[in-house]
Amino acid sequence: MNLVAYNDTKISKFSLGTVQFGLDYGIANSSGKPAQEDVNKIIHYVSQNGINCFDTAQAYGNSEEVLGKALKNIINPYVISKFKSDVFYDDLTNGVDCSLKNLKTNTLYALLLHDSDPLYRWKEGYSLSIKSLIDGGKIKYFGVSIYSTEDFNLAIRNDSINIIQIPFNIFDQRALKENWFEKAKEKNKLIFIRSVYLQGLLLMQKDQLPNHLESAKVYIEKLEALSNKLIISRNELALNFVNSVSGDSVILFGCDSLSQAKENINIFNNLEFLDNTVINKIKNDFNNIDESIFNPTKW
Repeated sequence: MNLVAYNDTKISKFSLGTVQFGLDYGIANSSGKPAQEDVNKIIHYVSQNGINCFDTAQAYGNSEEVLGKALKNIINPYVISKFKSDVFYDDLTNGVDCSLKNLKTNTLYALLLHDSDPLYRWKEGYSLSIKSLIDGGKIKYFGVSIYSTEDFNLAIRNDSINIIQIPFNIFDQRALKENWFEKAKEKNKLIFIRSVYLQGLLLMQKDQLPNHLESAKVYIEKLEALSNKLIISRNELALNFVNSVSGDSVILFGCDSLSQAKENINIFNNLEFLDNTVINKIKNDFNNIDESIFNPTKW
């Protein structure tokens, strides 16, 4: 498994997002949440295959507790959790303690804001609270999960933020258009990429699209045509595009079964970078997709 070096740590380039462990997540999800026993098998398998970083959140149902049990016998995992802004405002220390208890660990690799509201009203006291958590060994890094260009720009300028989690996929190319990867590298901030498959939308059959996403049909057809031309699956194409253009960023993937975990890791381990002709075609063909398609909050 490829590793991304960040300061004194090395994170698996392909890392596991765990929202499916606590919620029935994803537009294409038909199987629901996996049982604890199945999660244990998933975590064991991905760890044996070089994945050392796990992303969760207090808002992901009971994902923290399920993940904590599954990580019981895993040596030195890097665990990231996220808090809604109300926890950040009300009692940050207690919130961290709650997550540490759920995850059965003494420290988080990173604590992330699950929404960007505090960025717009930042106070010196927030920075001091974060520093206290770091000095106390409860967290190593602090960051934010962003949704918009304005969110990203505020995160880049905030010295308390080390990690920025961004949405990025074939349909949502804001990170490329606005040079998020280069800007983060200049400021020594680590990028985590979520939504590689846009909650499964990129992998759906066009006749399975819900009515409110009917406008995505033309882009699904384009994506299917390109994957057929290249003789690779849409899964491979979507992941390969993100991997080819994202530099030293960590890519999150999710799964709700061991077979999905095996499939995703196998695809990632066998990726070859797309050539510039294909990359430029993807940039051009999916350049101006409406936000109502690429932003799940608009669904």
